[in-house]
Amino acid sequence: MKSFLRLYLLTILIVIGNGFLQSKKKHTNITGDFSILADVKIYSNLAEIIQPLGKLPLEFSADEWSEIRTDSVTLVGSNVNVTQQSITEKKKSLNNAQVYVRAPSSSNSETKIVKATLIDERRNLVKLIDKDISKDPIFLTVPSDYIVYDNEPPQSKYYVNFTYETTDAVYVSYLRSNLNWKTRYQLNLFDELKNPILIAMADIRNDGQSKVDIEQAELLGGDINLKMYQQSSFWEQSSIQYDMAYASPSGAPPMAKQPSVRQGEEVAGLYVFAINQPFSIDAKTNYLSPMFRPQITVERYGSISKHFHGSGSSTGKAQRTYRLSSDRFLSRGNCIVRESDRLVGETTLPDLAAKDKHEFSIGQDADIVYKENVTIVSSRTYNETIDRRTHKERTETVYNINLLLKNFKKNRPVKVHYQQQIHGHSVKLIKPNPIFTQDGSAIKTELTLTADEEKLLSYKFELIN
Repeated sequence: MKSFLRLYLLTILIVIGNGFLQSKKKHTNITGDFSILADVKIYSNLAEIIQPLGKLPLEFSADEWSEIRTDSVTLVGSNVNVTQQSITEKKKSLNNAQVYVRAPSSSNSETKIVKATLIDERRNLVKLIDKDISKDPIFLTVPSDYIVYDNEPPQSKYYVNFTYETTDAVYVSYLRSNLNWKTRYQLNLFDELKNPILIAMADIRNDGQSKVDIEQAELLGGDINLKMYQQSSFWEQSSIQYDMAYASPSGAPPMAKQPSVRQGEEVAGLYVFAINQPFSIDAKTNYLSPMFRPQITVERYGSISKHFHGSGSSTGKAQRTYRLSSDRFLSRGNCIVRESDRLVGETTLPDLAAKDKHEFSIGQDADIVYKENVTIVSSRTYNETIDRRTHKERTETVYNINLLLKNFKKNRPVKVHYQQQIHGHSVKLIKPNPIFTQDGSAIKTELTLTADEEKLLSYKFELIN
């Protein structure tokens, strides 16, 4: 009985001891599979990978290493001090390997293949016996694509080793070029009684040669100055995974529910969009995931914006212009615009703060036409005293502008924004004129033209050069 009791107590002590040792570990080991990414921060041109530090040295294949910014590999943690780091390239030598090459005695009409020994793989120097030339071994260098191997030649492997001190968990961090993201927008506009809709999608690209599994990720938007030396082209697309609310075709299995992107949070002037669910992206694949549906306002009008070039006549058409504002931050991205279920153009939205306004044009409106005639009312030249010794000759000119605006649309009114940008030493709109206003060196007006309406407007200003 006492022996059984001693054995029972010993078993308990071993279990408790193992648990204690586990709790004292400094970091979590991983398998070394760099296609499984624990924590990923994805930027517009690269991604930062953060993984629990595994067994040292870390081993990377040549394909993996080609996608990594080599000077970015480091250790991170709340209390880690790296005392030494090394990066080593190793490759199994092919010297003395048995290969096959084209025999030197081959002719244009007959090619003979002989067995050879690779003596120096750097120079592609081989040793062989060609009986038509000599009974003794001969040496020659051959082009690399003329060498045939029995087995696939080994590739280089890269090893990263660290010496470090810590009392807490340690993670390895590095930048990879094969993962990046951008925002895609679709702006849907309807009549004035229905609110516009802006759909935002996160387009995440795996440009690498193998599938990656991501446990959790963050998408970072804003002006970020990070560069990747060996950057791949984002636009080389072979396949795209869409995660959108489309019904499955009849008889086809429905798509599995995919993770969506959370609302952005501001950090240090940037915006972070979290994805807290695991997902996978195949090689050469774009993965699209829904982001958010912001509340937006969109003002539509015809824009006439021109620069003043002196007296004379000019004609032109208004631009189809939009002024957009959102209730939340919008990251930079391409935007396709639809009106009444028709594609009407596309634009690039900048990084746009909540409540800020962005104006963009997507083409001419042939139905909104202007004709402008500029005449000189008066002109004089005088000397302006800069200081007691300096005088400058100035020319003061008063211009009269007659502006004809015409809406050729037969069934609806249009808003028109007109702006004349004037460059000179001094610009002054001559009052009274309730229709036009001056904003710095620009003269502006906003008005509505009813269907098939024509309006003639005029204003005067003084320009000093």
